[in-house]
Amino acid sequence: MAVTAPYKTLIGKSTEPVAMEVEKGQIRRFAAAVGEDASIHYEETAAKAAGFSSLVGPPTFPAALHATRELYDQLGLDDSNIMHAEEEYEYFRPICAGDVITITHAIADIYDKKTPTGSLVFVVIETRGNDAKDRPVFKGRRVLVELKRD
Repeated sequence: MAVTAPYKTLIGKSTEPVAMEVEKGQIRRFAAAVGEDASIHYEETAAKAAGFSSLVGPPTFPAALHATRELYDQLGLDDSNIMHAEEEYEYFRPICAGDVITITHAIADIYDKKTPTGSLVFVVIETRGNDAKDRPVFKGRRVLVELKRD
């Protein structure tokens, strides 16, 4: 039996929405961690002068906005034994400090590939982030991989 057979029923399942407030310090730390040096990520005056309401989250910032514990538990994933294989985002507007973003994750697909030492289980998670008026801010797609030893 394929490793993923018991998990196929989870495809399409979503987490409960979680509201997260984007903070200035969070944006600054993320920008520093990814090597972004544009002043709109660090200085509010620069962000406002550029037409934004506050500091702007750099590209891939939605990676910091996640609540995946529920999905990991449903799948039995050990987050110390998984890696990201792919990640992509589509933005509908910039994410700024002070925004309240409601995050929902859904399992889009699960599949596996046999290896000499076990099976690689691939889990595709789609994430949606909406603002306080329920308008889309971003959507993301990530592929996680876990080795299941036979």
